[in-house]
Amino acid sequence: MSEYTLKRNPFCASAGLHSLVEICLLAMEKWQIMQWMGMEPLDLSPEFLQNEADLTAYDQFREFGSFLDGLGGLSAEWFSYFNGRELTYNIPNPQVWDVAQNSSSAANDGPSSEPSRPMEERLETPVGSWLPPAPRAGRIVEDFPEDRHGNTVPATSRISDEQHAQIIFALEAFRDVIGPNFKLPSRHALTRYVTACFEGFIRNLPFIHHTWRVIETAMELLLAICAIGAVHCFENRISRQLYEAAKAILMARILREQDRFGPGTADFLHFHKHGTDDRVMEDRVLTTGVSELDWGSWEPIDTVPTLILLTGYAAWAQKVWFVQDALRLQRLLAQILRDLGLQDDEESVPASIERRTATAWHDWVRKESNRRAKLSAFAFIHTASIAYNVYPVVRTSEIFLRLPCTTREWNALTVSQWHAARQTVSIEQLYLQDALRLLLTKSSRPTMLDPLPAPLGNYILLHGLIQRIYLMRDLLLPLVNQTSLPREEAETLERALHSWASGFRLAPESSLDQQNDHGPIPFTCSAMLALAYIRIYQNLGPHRQLDSRDPVQIAAALSRCPPVTRDDNIISAVLYATHALSIPVRLGLDRVARSQFFFWTVRHSLSGLECAVFLSQWLSALACTIDSAPLTDAEFHILQWLRRVVEEAYAFVDFDDGDFEFHGDPAFLSLAVLKVWAHFFKKNAQWPFINVLGESLEKYHGMRVIAQGLPVPANRINDKEVWR
Repeated sequence: MSEYTLKRNPFCASAGLHSLVEICLLAMEKWQIMQWMGMEPLDLSPEFLQNEADLTAYDQFREFGSFLDGLGGLSAEWFSYFNGRELTYNIPNPQVWDVAQNSSSAANDGPSSEPSRPMEERLETPVGSWLPPAPRAGRIVEDFPEDRHGNTVPATSRISDEQHAQIIFALEAFRDVIGPNFKLPSRHALTRYVTACFEGFIRNLPFIHHTWRVIETAMELLLAICAIGAVHCFENRISRQLYEAAKAILMARILREQDRFGPGTADFLHFHKHGTDDRVMEDRVLTTGVSELDWGSWEPIDTVPTLILLTGYAAWAQKVWFVQDALRLQRLLAQILRDLGLQDDEESVPASIERRTATAWHDWVRKESNRRAKLSAFAFIHTASIAYNVYPVVRTSEIFLRLPCTTREWNALTVSQWHAARQTVSIEQLYLQDALRLLLTKSSRPTMLDPLPAPLGNYILLHGLIQRIYLMRDLLLPLVNQTSLPREEAETLERALHSWASGFRLAPESSLDQQNDHGPIPFTCSAMLALAYIRIYQNLGPHRQLDSRDPVQIAAALSRCPPVTRDDNIISAVLYATHALSIPVRLGLDRVARSQFFFWTVRHSLSGLECAVFLSQWLSALACTIDSAPLTDAEFHILQWLRRVVEEAYAFVDFDDGDFEFHGDPAFLSLAVLKVWAHFFKKNAQWPFINVLGESLEKYHGMRVIAQGLPVPANRINDKEVWR
């Protein structure tokens, strides 16, 4: 038995055991738990808990366990990390499911207050749907069956020879803007890029409908889609060319059509000219005699999805100057959003009287696409704010839009499917501000939103809550330190996150399987939820300098981050940070890292970075104070879980330094979590930004090794001065 196990606080045992039984739910009988742990049956009622700290741990463990169990069930699998035993499960035969359900119902004292979940979801527990499936056969790009999410990619994404010729002809109208050397890729390449963008970027942030048509879209939007798709296809040279062409056409279009936006956009363009090139392009655009028809069909709203894609490309590219490009584009996007209006264009027709016609469907698609484009723009702008610690240029107080519709409505393939989906809608989605206000309302019980938001709506709400954390820190900065928020505000935000998680767990479209029929957004939400909890207690934003793209500079900034204070209140943040690490470890670090196309977005990586640093600092705090303050029951169980996760990684990962020796003490684990995350990030082959995160964590890990006086690995001797 290790030293930290012996120093566990014996007076907290009942609290941790009760929490674990709650998390385990019905997966195993109480007598089995007692038998395995060599204990006599205990009174597990909350009244038996020792003190207020135990009650806090109980609530935090129960909330975390309920959240994961409601998404397909991690409960018993998670429990096995604590008792050192692997559990096996008998999946019930679907033919006898009704019998099992009736027996289960008879055993309960009363009807369950939680809506029943679909049978196929329950059959996947405990380990089937809480994690996304690993790619098959180690492929870098996974093939997905069309019947799984065929409605995600436009049916006409395959570009014919005739369409390719039409695009080339239309592109000639912009030849003065894009220059004589730009050459459109082949039709096969364009097909590949469009498909990759929709199956990757758009599927993770669905703001373009599957009825989108190649020939009917604005040229700059088509090229922006292809630029992102080329990145997903690992064709970086072509993606850069497509990005530059799309940006040039977009800026020329806005200059030419600035009267259709508003004075704010015109003023922005006037004050943000880079220099001679911009002035030359403006003169060329404003003096040309090319007719509007030659530039193709276009509406001002088309600039929003185009700017989202271009900002997405620039924000995560490798070169430093791309970051400034991204920040400039996002400021332009924010101004255009204000000019177009951050409110619904018109109220939707009530679902009960919706007509079953193609015209009604396409009219609805137009309205919903516009709403989703604006909300997605807000989310993406805020993601850049998180990454680069810049003040949010679009705030939730400016947005008067309803949350997005259900996935079933959005993914409907035909008029009949759409109309049937609409008929199931009894209440339209809440407005964003109303939903946030309800979540932040002080209440002794979780606040349930009615109707429950769709996955994209839940994702937007999380950004709203994370933005509040940033703004509260900004307002209170002279009065508080840079670690945690004041307790009253922290409790308000934790209540809101708890309410959000409770509703998210009950939503029928929520599942942590990124290949589920409703898309991978719930998987992304779980990463953002971890980030939100961490941001309450650690303000890592000013201590990253990710815009430098310099791993040494980033690592040095991380080393200046204020330490995490050991506190019972941060248990929820620690739980979610540990869960974030367990996902890629469980699926295989290298396999996931090399298959991040559909799987792992930059948003996951931003969350993973903060999870890594936060968890490492928490473990360091344990190591430094364990002699004077024994482990609480909650800390003990998390440490056991984390030990198993890291041990799994060390057993199967080929680390670059060849160091595979594993120890279970907190000091070792504090360095190990950095090492595991760094290895994971460095194996990404898609976005260079993620590789920079990996190199930065590796440097930060080295600095921590030297600071603790540990030996430097033989193949890292030359890095020693850099680590200093």
